[in-house]
Amino acid sequence: MCAIRLLDLVKAVSPIMPEINFPVEKVILDEKVVYTIASGLVFVLAQLPLFGLVKDAPLQMADPFSTLRPLFAMEQGSLLELGLLPILTLAFVWQIAAGAKAIKVDFRYGSDRELFQTAQKATAVLFSAVFAAALILLGYYDPVVRGAANEGNFYGTYALLFTQLFGWNVVLTLIVEVIDKGYGFGSGVLCFLALNAATGLVRDVVGLEVVSATPNGVPQTYGVVSYFGRSLLTMDLGEIKSAAIGLFLRAGFPTLALVVLAVATGLVVIVLQNFRLELPIRSNRARGMANVFPIRLLYTGALPVVFAYTAVANVQVVLHFLLLAVAPFYPFVARLIESRDVAGNVVSGLRLYFTAPASLSASLLSPIRAVVYSTTLLTLASAFAVFWADISGSAPKDIAKQFKDQAIVISGKRDVSVTRELSRTIPVAAVSGAASLVVVSLIGELLGSAGKTVSVAVGVSAAFAVLEDFMTELQQSGGSSQLMGAMPGMK
Repeated sequence: MCAIRLLDLVKAVSPIMPEINFPVEKVILDEKVVYTIASGLVFVLAQLPLFGLVKDAPLQMADPFSTLRPLFAMEQGSLLELGLLPILTLAFVWQIAAGAKAIKVDFRYGSDRELFQTAQKATAVLFSAVFAAALILLGYYDPVVRGAANEGNFYGTYALLFTQLFGWNVVLTLIVEVIDKGYGFGSGVLCFLALNAATGLVRDVVGLEVVSATPNGVPQTYGVVSYFGRSLLTMDLGEIKSAAIGLFLRAGFPTLALVVLAVATGLVVIVLQNFRLELPIRSNRARGMANVFPIRLLYTGALPVVFAYTAVANVQVVLHFLLLAVAPFYPFVARLIESRDVAGNVVSGLRLYFTAPASLSASLLSPIRAVVYSTTLLTLASAFAVFWADISGSAPKDIAKQFKDQAIVISGKRDVSVTRELSRTIPVAAVSGAASLVVVSLIGELLGSAGKTVSVAVGVSAAFAVLEDFMTELQQSGGSSQLMGAMPGMK
């Protein structure tokens, strides 16, 4: 009896799934720059509010996913309501399944690679459809749906909301695929994680929009610098003093302490990015030629941290949807899942241990929560770092094979000991780097950054990965670029 592979089932949906073809010829540097920038602009414009909601809808909605939004680009009440979470979730699920040999796939064959990519895309779209439907059916948008009092428009508006959320996520998977298939730099998801962190930090510092933090609140300038600068222009000593105090105490707005914490996190990640161990190597073919093989501390980049937070985010989402589903029928079970105070912070229940404390005082008053949350993230990130280093072609045996093929040996070591030497170094670097990045992120989380510091940490690391790909392309093109030449100081 012939067994049917899981990937073979994907063939049924392949004809109806939109797809980005691989470039027929090599994409030149300037074209990659244009594709990357254009994709980023489309991504940023997706922060447009959903049609069918009342004005200032986010101010009138409960936000159970507030700490997830900075990292996963989940903008409440907008097309980016689901952010990058569906794409990241299914990408990790399929990669882990392939690496663990849970599914039969041979990446040496183009047909298997195409089916694998189609499977990731199709399941990510399906996940986004389920996510969007759950939000709507469980009443997430009920307080802010325009025309909800009119039964004639009630269901039509919900259908429109679902169409917008689902349609945008289909478009987003295609935009990510554009970059992944070689039209842009690096990974599409990494590009958008870096872009989201950068735009978020810039908005926190110099955001010029005047908004309210509550439905009946006083409108204020959003950015920290813009807020204080606006008070200086009034030349009113009382208002300047009030603004100086507000820099640290504004509820619902970025504070100076939060901005400093985010910037400090970014600087620490930049320092960690430059930590490396250099193994002296030499070639057996070219005598006298010596070099070094660098093993970076952040050997697996930001992926372990993204995986850990993606796993925790999905637990939070599932628990919240389960809460909404059982609350009308089993209030006691609902309290076991999650309870919140008047400010909307989780104060008890199972979900408490999968969310970061809201402030330093909350961390000190609930040390078990802080320890469980931190341990969970550290364990997930460290385990994934080892796993990813083993399956991504950068394991010690893979590097040793590359050395052997190129007749390269480690100075002072015999050929047979290369794998052993790399095995002592690479796993340690992978785990240490992942743990370091998680610790840097957690410091801000436990101080009440509400996801800002982990977004910056991942964004900076992702930006380095994209920049490395850009510099590689620039070197391969011989430094010739019309766009770079047109920029002042770049000629």
